[in-house]
Order: sequence, then structure tokens, then C-alpha cells
Amino acid sequence: MTTRGPSTAHAAVSRIHTSHLQNAGIRPPRPLCAVIASSRRFYSPPATPPEDLDRPEKSALVAIKGLRPLDPVNPPRSTRPPDLKLPKRGDENVAMYYFRVGRAYGGFYWVGIKAVWFNFQATRLLKERIQKDAGEKWLGVVKRSEFQLLERNSHDIGKLPLFGVLVALLGEWLPLLVPFMPGVVPGTCCFPKQLEGMRKKAEERRRRSFRQGISEPSKEQISEIPEGAETGDWPMTGKDYAALKLKGLRDDQLFHLSCTLDLHNRMWDRIQLPPPSWLLRRGLSKRLSYLTKDDKLLSRDGGVPKLSSDETIIACEQRGLDVLGKREEILRNDLTWWLARQNDDRGKGDAIFTMLFRRPNAWPPQITKK
Repeated sequence: MTTRGPSTAHAAVSRIHTSHLQNAGIRPPRPLCAVIASSRRFYSPPATPPEDLDRPEKSALVAIKGLRPLDPVNPPRSTRPPDLKLPKRGDENVAMYYFRVGRAYGGFYWVGIKAVWFNFQATRLLKERIQKDAGEKWLGVVKRSEFQLLERNSHDIGKLPLFGVLVALLGEWLPLLVPFMPGVVPGTCCFPKQLEGMRKKAEERRRRSFRQGISEPSKEQISEIPEGAETGDWPMTGKDYAALKLKGLRDDQLFHLSCTLDLHNRMWDRIQLPPPSWLLRRGLSKRLSYLTKDDKLLSRDGGVPKLSSDETIIACEQRGLDVLGKREEILRNDLTWWLARQNDDRGKGDAIFTMLFRRPNAWPPQITKK
């Protein structure tokens, strides 16, 4: 004969009690264990849905939160424009086809705008971590990909309010107007034809400047740095140091550098006047400091072989190197050569001036270390 324990008897009574309540049309009380489990689910933070981890516009936020590994060299996918998938022309009428094209551009812009916002959230988390861990010496602790995330979002977030209003007002008509106002478009919202048009204009401006035959700065122009300005290796990472290096350059040399790096507004080209020298110096000191930081981090974190194809193109055009119609192998060779000269010079500025005043095929085989 088997003796029933207290728990077995309690379960049997509970089942009888529950069946009587259900027959009477009364909802039985929930077991205590179910109530506790429900409260735990209510108060515990919701898990990130798996599909959110794969959304390209959230890739930076996911990586900075540590939910996915972060590439040390290539910035997250959300810092570049999303894929634009335009519909193919079928049997529908013209109006329906262009309606579908407009919807494709609308979806493209919407994903790009969301990417800027999610990148902004990621940069806030990243800045908090940097401030806590490194403070003023932040360049020594960030990866190259994190540095690029900070820089690109700093460029994009200021454009978000105006561009968001334009998207809301113009919708599918916006791609027709974007070529006339490229300065208001965040980097995540530049579609392929727009990027190609911008690169063509930049390379044509660069060719015109090189045809002028502006002489490169002499050693006397760029070597007079006050004592104490050079602090260790790669001093050109500081904007103040870069401004001192630019101090001895003539106006035509400053204008050539700005054309080579495609910095000043094209309005000056339309009115056929060079920008004021103070404006050129401000833009150039900021860009030269940025490039030197990026060169230092790229060299430290793996170099050109670690760069993706898209990031190789972006890195070359930022350094004033032509990219249209060139094979990836040539671009990687030019960028490798650039980094080698910067490492020889230890970021003191002499090498970068030499390369910006010469075409890649005229770069010196070696720059003497100082």
C-alpha cells in the first residue's frame, strides 16, 4: 500500500477545488509560483530581439553595447549609406513605376536618418566610457573604428533636423533636389549616384589645382615650430600644431591644399574668388589633424590590409587621392605608401605636405626622418 505525501494530497485537493470553481463559472486563483514568475518577467529588462541585432542602422549601437563584436579598423555599417534597391521596370505604367522608385528612395532616406540617431546614441555611450577610462588621453584607448564613428556622427548629427524636415516635406521628390544642396545631406543618406557625382567634382577641382603648378612649401615655411610645440610622436594630431605648420604658407598654397582635400564650399568656385586665408587655415588645420589621427590609429590597428573595400575608397578620397576608375589594388597601394611615409615622419607634418603637393606617381621613395 502506497502512502500519499502531503504534496500529493495538496495537489489533488487543488485540482478538485479548481474544477468546482470552473464549473461554477469562477476563474480560479493563479498559483503562487506563477505569480512570482510573472513578476520577475515584468521587472526584468526586456531582451533585445534577435532581429534588432541584424538591422544595419543599429549596428554601431549594438557593437558599442557589446552585443556584437566591434571591428577594430572598419567602423560599423551604420556609418555608411544603406543599400539602395531600386525596382526594375515591369509591365506597369510610368506613373506606377516612378511611384515605386519614390518609395524606394523614401525607405532609403528613412533608414539613413534612423542610422544617424542610433549612431548618436552609440557615441554618447562611447564618450561616457572614454571619459571614465582615459579622459584627455582618449586617442590612446579608442580603436580606429570607434574614432571614425565619433567623427562621422559629429558630421551627420548637425544635419539631421533640417534634412529630416526636407524628407517629411518633399518625400520622393527629394532626390531631384539633393544634387543642388549636398551640404545638408548626412553621410548616411548619400545615394550611389550622388556619391559618384560628388567624387567627380572633387577630382576635377583637384586636377585644376594641380594644373596651376603651385610650388610645394619649402623647409623654411613648414619647419619653424616654436619650442615646446612638438610633444612626442605624431604631434600633427593636435589642431594647434597643424595651425602652426600652416602659418608660413602662402595664400595660393593654402588654396591648393583646400582644393586637393575638397574642403571649401563650391560657392567660391562659382564666384571665381578664393576664400579668405583665415577660413582656409581653420578648415585645413582641422582636416590635417584628423588625417594624422586616422593614420596613427590605422597603422596601429592593422593597416590597409584590414580595411574593407568601401572603407579603402573613403580613406583614399579623404586624403586627396583620386578613386574613380581605379582598381582596388591601386588604391590600397597608394594608401599603404601614404601610411608608410607618415610613419617615417612620425606625424610631424613634413610628409603629409609633400604628398598633398605631388601626385602619387611623383611621391618620393623615402622621406628622411628628423
